[in-house]
Amino acid sequence: MNGLEKLVLREGGCSAEVYLYGAHVTSWKNAQGEELLFLSSKALFEPPKAIRGGIPICFPQFSNLGSQSLPPHGFAHNRLWALDAHPQLDPPPNATAAFTEAQAVEREGGMNGLEKLVLREGGWSAEVYLYGGHVSSWKNAQGEELLFLSSKALFEPPKAIRGGIPICFPQFSNLGSLPPHGFARNRLWALDADPQLDPPPNATAAFVDLILSPSHDDFKAYPHSFEYRLRVQLGPGGVLTLTSRVRNTNSDGKPFSFTFAYHTYFSVSDISEVRVEGLETLDYLDNLQDRSRFTEQGDAITFEGELDRIYLEAPRKIAILDHEKNRTFLVIKDGLPDAVVWNPWDKKAKAMSDFGDEEYKHMVCVEAAAIEDPVTLKPTEEWTGRLQLSLVPNTHVGGSLDVPNAL
Repeated sequence: MNGLEKLVLREGGCSAEVYLYGAHVTSWKNAQGEELLFLSSKALFEPPKAIRGGIPICFPQFSNLGSQSLPPHGFAHNRLWALDAHPQLDPPPNATAAFTEAQAVEREGGMNGLEKLVLREGGWSAEVYLYGGHVSSWKNAQGEELLFLSSKALFEPPKAIRGGIPICFPQFSNLGSLPPHGFARNRLWALDADPQLDPPPNATAAFVDLILSPSHDDFKAYPHSFEYRLRVQLGPGGVLTLTSRVRNTNSDGKPFSFTFAYHTYFSVSDISEVRVEGLETLDYLDNLQDRSRFTEQGDAITFEGELDRIYLEAPRKIAILDHEKNRTFLVIKDGLPDAVVWNPWDKKAKAMSDFGDEEYKHMVCVEAAAIEDPVTLKPTEEWTGRLQLSLVPNTHVGGSLDVPNAL
């Protein structure tokens, strides 16, 4: 109400709602959707006024039983509370119990005052900016950065952030009338108070839910109504999962189409020592040759110069082997049939103002995507595209990745 942020808890069909303003529980519903708390139809959600109904917290004074300098019922019920990143309290013993992002998510000021959320699990961490719904960091338990972020990356809206995991929606590259890679990556996303998705089954996983709806300017350029929900989750072993759900909310009965990519920049020790496996024998469109169609001939993709390809009907699992660091990034994708592989090499690196001249040596983009066949949604239909990233020791034997062992 009135733009005040709330958290929605769900378990077994029941639900509860908690506003950060006053830490105020305003709703508690049974599995039949029946409201069990009273909330006045005239309740005001206008700070500093208290909310009439639900469960107000009276602290540090009940009624007028205390200092005359305090207002009745104290001040806790009309202050803005914060999510607690370190609650010093164990999670509920029942693994199905709903919990908020407060257990392992901290809101912080990021670059240039842009707000970010930090997820932590088992020593691992990930950072997500509300600007762009952009994952900018993924670190292992030793604090080593696994995503590439350019030293010249600009955190200056409306410019996109160079590195991490930009979201290309509703258009990939220049395949349409919109600016390259669409607009989702340079819009301010909001926390999703009602994600309509259950918490992760693992009670220790840290996650955050974001939502993007089209602005007036977006609608003029892309005249479709949609809801784009994004969950970023950091699970045991540092497994990073991004789940995108796009729903057609057009009221005119019209379908719409879009292309999409998770434009993931991986940090590597030396691009000349990197192999990408899982795409051999596939057809690809070469962006350096007017998207002409070719067939991959090698047993793996290696890098000796600029490379920019869209691999078609790519398998669910792709591996990025970094021999110098003796590790493998495992990419698992669902709902995303294509894969893009890109490295700009030296000339293009020097031509990009937000990219260091020599940084191409330490990055590679392997992107889970839906490009050749755009996704089309009829009204009320929803599409899901999921990306899962994990890090495993190299298991490169005989020219192929032993994926079962890696998993």
